Amino acid sequence: MELGSTASRNEPHLVGSTNKDPKSHLGLHDEETVLQGNLEPQAQNGDSLTQESSYFKSAQWSSDGTSIVTSSADNTLRTYILSPTLLSPPHPYHLTPYTTHHLPEPAYATAIHPSYTLSEPSTALYVVSPRALPIRLLSPFVPGILASYPLINPTTEAFIAPHSLLFDSSTYTNNPNLFFAGSDSCISIFDINRNGEGPVNSMKTIPSKRKKIVGGGVGMKGIVSALGLSSDGVLAGGTFGRWVGLYDGAGRGGMVGVFEVRDEETIGSGITQVLWSECGRYLCVVERESDGIGVWDIRGTGKRLSWMRSRKARTMQRLRVELMGGELWAGGTDGYVQMWEGLGAVEGFTGPVWNFKAHDDAVSAAAMHPSGSVLATSSGQRHELDSLKSNSPSRPDKSEEDTPRAASHSLVDEDCMAIKIDSSLKIWAF
Repeated sequence: MELGSTASRNEPHLVGSTNKDPKSHLGLHDEETVLQGNLEPQAQNGDSLTQESSYFKSAQWSSDGTSIVTSSADNTLRTYILSPTLLSPPHPYHLTPYTTHHLPEPAYATAIHPSYTLSEPSTALYVVSPRALPIRLLSPFVPGILASYPLINPTTEAFIAPHSLLFDSSTYTNNPNLFFAGSDSCISIFDINRNGEGPVNSMKTIPSKRKKIVGGGVGMKGIVSALGLSSDGVLAGGTFGRWVGLYDGAGRGGMVGVFEVRDEETIGSGITQVLWSECGRYLCVVERESDGIGVWDIRGTGKRLSWMRSRKARTMQRLRVELMGGELWAGGTDGYVQMWEGLGAVEGFTGPVWNFKAHDDAVSAAAMHPSGSVLATSSGQRHELDSLKSNSPSRPDKSEEDTPRAASHSLVDEDCMAIKIDSSLKIWAF
């Protein structure tokens, strides 16, 4: 659907889906694709997503564009290794996971190694933080756990599960084996080569939690729920309390700024993503229970430059968005994927220039292939009729996994209360 004359995208073509369609074709790797070897898919025969209990929570592309890692509500990470002939007809291909990793607890966050290369297994890695357990290092070529990294509360000696993870892709340290982990008023740095060890460095985002006013009014308060690293080494962190903190030296230096995104014109109940523009000047702040995405001019005025409106995301669920070049891609609870363009070039409230219907349920993630011509979308949410009828207040310092009634506005026919359920991963070509 064309919303603006400046949009130049063609109508998307569905080339792959996890939905079982009689016209679908197997869209997997072959033996020569994966390491030129004789590897067989490690996904168990019984592994499949049921529509209601196992909806997709997130989907991310690997940096080499060969794999998609998804997290689902059945506490499972799935790795889809795509065939190099995926864009060739017939379509759509039926997507099935190459590897599944079942977790004993819900996953708070996942991050893929920035040097992920399918032909080099030593780099085909990702980390995940299960609730109340150490962080885990996983690989699509190994069914078990490669390594684990405990983050422990010094007072209770209980495991802390980070709500955000991010590998260090900056040239400041030139060490992609380091990753950041965001927890309650703290950002920790781990080295994947130190199996069984805690963080190599930790940075408190507030001076003290014991003061009457948390942090004494200084610093970034709350659970660090989002992390983003700019091209020039500025680490941005966002919290469920709607604060953003900026740290130079790729997170090793001091705080260079902190601000609150709360204002009278926009709504939201906690930051879920912070995304830097390629130039490192603009910062996109994504929130849950919000109808827009804020863009801040960090290097210029230091204030909000624009508000990407009409994003239907009034839900406690994290709906991942993608920023590539000057284009911002985001899905909503209505099943549509929308695109805004001209990031940094427009001011004030601005609407999307293009959209299309991708799913019959909430779009939990929109992820653009590194080539910029293929889009992956995932869908699904928790459906509870009781929560649809009530307007219970949100809990700003809780994650979706900690909120039993985190499901919100689904696609419901108000006359017959018929819920449309769509839990799927789809690949679109332009």
